[in-house]
Amino acid sequence: MTSKLAKSILKKFTPLLKNTSFFMQGQMDISPRSRWYNKEFERETGGFFPKGSRDGRKIHDLEPWDCTRRDMLVLLLRTVIERDIKGDLAEVGVYKGNTARLIHHYLPERQLHLFDTFEGFTERSVTAEKENTSFSTKGKKFSDTSLEGVKRFVSQQNDNVHYYKGYFPDSIPPGFGASTFSFVSLDADLFEPTLEGLKFFYPRMSVNGLLVVHDYNAWIGARKAVDQFFLDKAEMPVPMPDKSGSALIIRQ
Repeated sequence: MTSKLAKSILKKFTPLLKNTSFFMQGQMDISPRSRWYNKEFERETGGFFPKGSRDGRKIHDLEPWDCTRRDMLVLLLRTVIERDIKGDLAEVGVYKGNTARLIHHYLPERQLHLFDTFEGFTERSVTAEKENTSFSTKGKKFSDTSLEGVKRFVSQQNDNVHYYKGYFPDSIPPGFGASTFSFVSLDADLFEPTLEGLKFFYPRMSVNGLLVVHDYNAWIGARKAVDQFFLDKAEMPVPMPDKSGSALIIRQ
């Protein structure tokens, strides 16, 4: 009861504080809300948007306490546009669709592929997690979601968003492997789906394509999958300072 009350209070009051630089996670200098906002620099570079390419793009917030991750993702997506990195976008581990909505509304012209059970953790993934990491978690965690609910929340602007319901990688449709990718978000938390995501998407990433694995510094399964996969690869996963600690990989 105490935990639920605390979360309720935090959720209510955090939005009131999140836009002030000294509260929660501070704003970047390219944000008009920042105490150190440099208007001339923002005008010259485009700030959070590619210079001369702001029309039709919108930045949606994530959780109120995760501003650093929001800004990180936006800057990475901006880089995809500015460096003209070819390929589709994808996410494994969609949950309620916060990140998917951000990606789609910032880059609506790209194809976005979303993979999730849309029912939370499965017993299969929980069992595999215990076998691979000795970590026990609950089945049906993150089950307070649904495919239809995510579709409504993402509120897609066109026909470029595609949903694949089921356990990854079983949910990959035949012939899908022909796609190449410029940006992929892996947010499956657990060892098996994270490792399978790396196995599938890594060889299909464009040169300089961006791969972000969320919860690298929060879930032992995600971290173990990343560290194990990149032991014999040229790329080095770089830890990011967002909440739960993502790892960023730039495909060589």
